[in-house]
Amino acid sequence: GVPVDRRSSHNLVDQLKAEYKKFDQFHLAIPPAGTRGYRDYWKSGFYHVAVGAEVPLVFGFLDYARKEGGIGGVIDLTGDVKADMDEIRKFYDTLGARFPDRKSRIRLRAEDEVEEQATQEEPAQRAVGM
Repeated sequence: GVPVDRRSSHNLVDQLKAEYKKFDQFHLAIPPAGTRGYRDYWKSGFYHVAVGAEVPLVFGFLDYARKEGGIGGVIDLTGDVKADMDEIRKFYDTLGARFPDRKSRIRLRAEDEVEEQATQEEPAQRAVGM
């Protein structure tokens, strides 16, 4: 475990990436929803830590509908946030939440930023004949 002071920002993603470099074996569990209530986006720290530390992402889960929990798979993240999150959604969309009305969307804010940037670039590309 790694102690975390959540009262203020301490560059936690960089600290956790450094932890991976210290040990031959290091396993870290990060709940991406990060809260017990609904949020429009998952917290992205898990993603940035895994990409930055160049470690695979392991799908841990609790499926309240089936009363099961465990490890559901492993993927190597590519850094393409949309493609990576599409793979993550394929797995987690199938699970039953304890409180379905509070289940957060399986989406990172960065996905919207990437889509917004692509939308803004598209008219510029048409203007120069690309």
